[in-house]
Amino acid sequence: GLGPVVRSRVLNLADEEAPQIYTLSGRGARSALKIARHGLEVSELAVTELPGTPRAVWTLRRREQDTYDEMIVISFLDATLALSVGEDIEEVRDSGLLATAPTLALHSVDGGGMVQVTPKAVRHVMPDGRVSEWLPPQGREIVCAAANSRQVVVALARTGGHCVYFELHAQRGMLREHEGALHVGSDVTCLALSPVAAGRLHAAFLAVGCEDQTVRLFALDASRCLEPLSMQAVAATPASVAVVHQLDALRLYTGLVNGLLVRASVDAVSGELDSTRTRFLGARAVQLCTVQVRGASAVVALSTAPWLCHAHQDRLRAIPLSYDALTHASGLVSEQCPEGLVCVAGNTLRILTIDRPDMVFNHASIPLALTPRDFVLNDESRHFVVIESDRGHMLPSQQLEQAEELLPVEQFGLPRSARSDQWASLVRVLDPFTGDSPQVIELEDNFTAVSLAQVPLNGETYVAVGCARDLALAPRRCAEAAIRLYRWTQSGTQLELVHSTPVDGIPQCLLPFAGLLLVALGDSLRLYGLGIQRLLKKAQSAQIAPHLITQMQPHPQYPDQRLFVADVQESVRLVTYNPGSLSFHVAVDDTVPRYLTSMCVLSDGDTVALGDKFGNLGVVRVPANVAQSLDADMSGARLQYERPRFGKTHKWDTLCAYHVGDIPSTISACSLVIGARQVLLYTTLLGSVQVAVPFVSKGDLEFFRALEMAMRKLWKPVSGRVHLAFRSAIEPVKGVVDGDLCETFFKLDYDAREKISDLVDRTQQDIFKKLEDMRAMFAF
Repeated sequence: GLGPVVRSRVLNLADEEAPQIYTLSGRGARSALKIARHGLEVSELAVTELPGTPRAVWTLRRREQDTYDEMIVISFLDATLALSVGEDIEEVRDSGLLATAPTLALHSVDGGGMVQVTPKAVRHVMPDGRVSEWLPPQGREIVCAAANSRQVVVALARTGGHCVYFELHAQRGMLREHEGALHVGSDVTCLALSPVAAGRLHAAFLAVGCEDQTVRLFALDASRCLEPLSMQAVAATPASVAVVHQLDALRLYTGLVNGLLVRASVDAVSGELDSTRTRFLGARAVQLCTVQVRGASAVVALSTAPWLCHAHQDRLRAIPLSYDALTHASGLVSEQCPEGLVCVAGNTLRILTIDRPDMVFNHASIPLALTPRDFVLNDESRHFVVIESDRGHMLPSQQLEQAEELLPVEQFGLPRSARSDQWASLVRVLDPFTGDSPQVIELEDNFTAVSLAQVPLNGETYVAVGCARDLALAPRRCAEAAIRLYRWTQSGTQLELVHSTPVDGIPQCLLPFAGLLLVALGDSLRLYGLGIQRLLKKAQSAQIAPHLITQMQPHPQYPDQRLFVADVQESVRLVTYNPGSLSFHVAVDDTVPRYLTSMCVLSDGDTVALGDKFGNLGVVRVPANVAQSLDADMSGARLQYERPRFGKTHKWDTLCAYHVGDIPSTISACSLVIGARQVLLYTTLLGSVQVAVPFVSKGDLEFFRALEMAMRKLWKPVSGRVHLAFRSAIEPVKGVVDGDLCETFFKLDYDAREKISDLVDRTQQDIFKKLEDMRAMFAF
């Protein structure tokens, strides 16, 4: 897991489609920088270069009842290559396949042999080596095909959707062309056969993707062979189709050329399509490949990133694979790899396994020496600066001197110092891609790093570190404090100390503000400018906060005139800066004493999301009249004379209040899905990653409120606790719908779901669709 999480940031340093979550986690020698990605972790077993760029890959068994695959068949632009499956991958020259043409479809045939479809022929290779061929009409080519052990369907190019259907003759063991041809009415782009049901010999349905942006379903039963059953209009031309059996029902997957994946349920008798779901996977056309995951049917969807569509905990989900973009994939079963994937990417053949298909995130860890406190990013070099500190421990250099006497720190922790008030602290430059630390600066003389910020001063970017010597936490005091200023060198991979500036208090937090460095010293704010030998004090205002300033964030629209200041136990304050008088003034504060651990200023500049140490999440907003006054007078002087009747300052309007049950350590406003709106992502101390999605539609809000009320009435928690009382543990819940409670609807039995459907006045399928769409559109 990720916990305990001290700090986190949502960034896309790897230039992937979805951002990564970088967290400072752990304590002492067990601490680490963890990089979490939404997706399944993939293990790479083998990579082999190929003589060209492949277009497709299949695995083949000589007989359908065989346990393991015998060959890997790779199709190129003008050739086909067969490789043996075993400890060594070698080319098979006597496979019986036509090696001088590309392969469109390949499958083993019942009773032995195989069928290979090329653009020029349908080749039935028999067990004794004889080959039977069917050739298309003169001047026509096969554009796509689908096959199983007893059936083959091919579509001819530029014929208006002319398809030919073959069945395996039961007595003769030969492929026999069906008498009636299938004319779809539009050129065919892709074909797929449904899986053969238990106790049957043939597939019941044929799915056909057409150029006219439709997907059509045809029957293959003897009584109604090639009879049209249903049709579904899609948003673009289908690139591939797949029919699989999942959760006791047939599912039709359609990959479109515009990157959309469409899923629909198929009625096993009538062939009608319903329960349609749509998801955007990437900018490339979606190619679908059927595989097996933990013994169940699944679909690998390949676009700009690979996705796995499978059933998990009685729910269908599509989740990305944390791996490179792939061209084609197929399932692989061998003695060395009981359940794997054979894939092609570029000019390489790769064998992969999915170790934990039940996970949502995977993460990589970069170990640290001490407990991390904060970190900042150099945008140019993409290196982090991390400050670490521990009380009562020795520096890593002092530990090396006693290395022979030390026990493993991963199990027993760091060695303790003889002095309980001794601090071990360091500043680390970290490369998140390689895990290397180009530079580690140890703070000597019992100095500890307290705060960190990256500050642009006079056209150059510096790193400011707030330090304190002989720091005591209760009561809070220190013998000496200073702000150390470092300059980036060697292309942003090294830090060089410029100077150290003594201050008369513990610099609890730092912030770049108005081209200067803003320092929080206790309850005061102080502005510093860059000097030759030290920082120069420019402005100071005392008693900005009642107790201790712990966090500061600039206003997103007016970063040089306003900022938000968090007090250790008195919530957040909106502070204005008057450059004429060089002073700070509090414009808005809170009526509720919140012991804040995190905050995030939203893009409108008037709304702040808050998290406190009692496990609450809240959203507050500047009153409308105060926002208008601030816009009219940027300095905030006008508000000093427009004070409310009671109190010295204006108060926040509370929009949302919600008890999470865990301490939010960091709140971030970000977009997790391509093209989606921003959401509030917050990490908690115990390591969970949660998302709050804003409602923009009144209809959605009313639906989820009604569903939440119905769930509260009919669903009882295992603990027996009243749900409303839990979510209102500290402050009455307001403006928030519990999505976790709503998604419990999936786990209820049919009768309970039907009762809730009656209360909400929606069908069960409508509720399923709403819940799935909300998660797919905004979160993971």
